[in-house]
Amino acid sequence: MNTAMLAFIRAIFSNASKIAPNVTARVAFRLFCTTFNVGKKSAQYQEILARAEEQFSRARHHTIRYSRGTISAFEFNPKAQTDSSQTVLLVHGWQSHSRFMYKFVEPLQRQGFRVITIDLPGHGQSSGRLFHLPLAVEAMHAVRGKLGSANIIISHSLGGAVVATSSAGTLQPYPAMNVSKLVLISSPDSMAKIFDDFATMVGLNILATDALRKNITRLSGLVAADFDVSTQLQQVQADILLLHAPDDKEVPYSESEKIAQANETAILEPVEGLGHRRIIASDDVVQRAVQFLSN
Repeated sequence: MNTAMLAFIRAIFSNASKIAPNVTARVAFRLFCTTFNVGKKSAQYQEILARAEEQFSRARHHTIRYSRGTISAFEFNPKAQTDSSQTVLLVHGWQSHSRFMYKFVEPLQRQGFRVITIDLPGHGQSSGRLFHLPLAVEAMHAVRGKLGSANIIISHSLGGAVVATSSAGTLQPYPAMNVSKLVLISSPDSMAKIFDDFATMVGLNILATDALRKNITRLSGLVAADFDVSTQLQQVQADILLLHAPDDKEVPYSESEKIAQANETAILEPVEGLGHRRIIASDDVVQRAVQFLSN
């Protein structure tokens, strides 16, 4: 979102918050849950997509129905035979899609893993422009129902919250997903912080911010704190690797520190100088993840 557009939105929400905080919060929540097409694409962005397209052209593409439309998933078979072939699920973050996780696919295939990547609701080739955690959890279960279970998951950014909520079985009526290993890259911890940061960004006052949080309860029957990644993962019996760049300006490194401190099975490894998005294009990060899963 460019500076001029943000200033315009802040002016509208700031004034509307004073007049009708509840209505303003509803509109703000809809904006919060809406994904947008990327405008002008950088040369680096286009290069990544070109490399990913070549790889994804060899995958089996699945279109899986769920309550809000369809979820796009891609299936890659292993390139090496093992005694017990396992499936790794790749889950991208906000305003991203499965192709941005492409660097993980071939190294995992070479280690004998079957790999599935998905476009979360409102992202990539999945339908719609709406995304929130209950939708994402439903989508995860729809993919599992069609393609089978994946007991190993690699996620980036907000995908970590999707994975934690799905694995812990936090949302009814969806049962916990059985997982043995998780790799969470640049994951947030506090969902309340994400909402509060958004409220500040768009200029909501205190009353409208409180009303914004109530939309979480309206959708899920829970409060924001129930979705903290650190506490949800305490319900999950899995080995966990956290990879995070201390210079991440979108999701602070301290978020992964909180997850690690709350979970005895979690290992936190800092990855210097890769920010928030470049980290999933790093060969070093891919190698660390694959090595952790292969051990």
